[in-house]
Amino acid sequence: ALVMHPVLGQLFSGLVELSAEMDVVPDVAQSWEVLEGGRKYVFYLRNDVLWSDGTPVTAGDFEYAWKRVLAPATEASYAELLYDVKGARAFHRSRGGDPDSVGIQALDEVTLVVELDEPTGHFLYLLANSVCYPVPRRVVERHGEAWTATENIVTNGPFKLETWQPGESMVLSRNLQYHGRFRGNVQQVELSMLPHEEWPARLAMYEADSLDTLDITFLPAAEMNSARQRHAGEYISVPTLTTWNVEFDTRRPPFDDPRVRRAFVLAIDKEMLVDVIMDSWALLGTGGFVPPGMPGHSAGIGLPYDPDQARRLLAETGYPNGGNSGFPVVDLLMPSGPLASAPCECLQAQWQENLGVEIAWEEVKWVKLFDRLRKKPPHMMIMGWVADYPDPDNFLRAGFLWTQIRTGWQDDVYDRLVEEARKITDQEERMRLYRQADRILIEETVIMPYCYERWHLLVKPWVKRFPLSAIGGVFWKDVIIEPHS
Repeated sequence: ALVMHPVLGQLFSGLVELSAEMDVVPDVAQSWEVLEGGRKYVFYLRNDVLWSDGTPVTAGDFEYAWKRVLAPATEASYAELLYDVKGARAFHRSRGGDPDSVGIQALDEVTLVVELDEPTGHFLYLLANSVCYPVPRRVVERHGEAWTATENIVTNGPFKLETWQPGESMVLSRNLQYHGRFRGNVQQVELSMLPHEEWPARLAMYEADSLDTLDITFLPAAEMNSARQRHAGEYISVPTLTTWNVEFDTRRPPFDDPRVRRAFVLAIDKEMLVDVIMDSWALLGTGGFVPPGMPGHSAGIGLPYDPDQARRLLAETGYPNGGNSGFPVVDLLMPSGPLASAPCECLQAQWQENLGVEIAWEEVKWVKLFDRLRKKPPHMMIMGWVADYPDPDNFLRAGFLWTQIRTGWQDDVYDRLVEEARKITDQEERMRLYRQADRILIEETVIMPYCYERWHLLVKPWVKRFPLSAIGGVFWKDVIIEPHS
């Protein structure tokens, strides 16, 4: 049995897929051409790909699926990932728009043409995201929203859905119609969906050999450390493309002054924060917003720990003695979770010790977080960004759009760099521009990246192959489990 991971990539196959090394490799599309300077893609599909009911997967299934995602009535998550497609943004934001205005067309059963507004250097990465998976039109139109029910769903990935008890369990079985290769021997995957707060039950199941793997990433810190020590030979840790930052509201005092923001960053010993307080839960955030393992990462550009310089900067702004000089109490907000209190308490203590300022911090549950931000925005916030696709565009443009809403920071040079990088196809030049943009974020102290998350797992000794990728990909079709009692 395996714990719950996102399963869409097991049930569906897109035009391309990302390997464990995060390379784009052919999947339903056996090849493609890039034309008109990167504004047009022609995908040539395999003719042997079948849905789990035995009917062919066609280019029309992709055209229908993508336009369905973009249709406003669908209210699909992540529809914005398709905005690079010609006409996609206008159609998605319209009411009663014409789907034929969108640059997606199936020329025949095995040829799909996609036109873009501008060349887009990261476009192929987007195609591996679940938003670009095909769906079986006839099944969707026959069953409506119920098409994903166990008795109705038709899929084209390496596994198919056998049973599903929402919030409890799911069983997948090997799809014998699958067009790809199985490098492993797993015939069936059983998922336990116990919520994170029921970690004692999940851990007990693993220790009773009822689970083959267990994700312990979000166990309480002490319990995670205990579990990985007890099962040291079964513990693995994988870097993920996730960055955790402190964000500053640059629109209002005191953080409208970049010297104050810089003082707050220089006053933090991130090494102590990550290695001691968080006990190696993550990698030390010494670089920029773009995480290590992703092209365009800038190692070592983070500001150093320099409390003397931090105090000098704060004195320059009129607060030589911090709170005793009238520096206001500022608030720090963080989404609640098993590790929320550790970084907040450490940050609070270091700012008090090194700058003499008072910090009031608060945890808020995710379901209430955005309402809280709207009604009472904090001076500072801790927030993570998890990659949707392994390209700096996802951090410095797509992800930073949300950061800009919270921080209020705008910079024409930054925006120009990111937009220019998005529209060119020369990868070396793109990465040069992204590194410039990332450095601006750090130098302007809009954010303070303090760690890059890792994925922590326990894997039984009889699981001999368990490939993973830094973007959260799991490859159950390639897992090998040896006989065991």
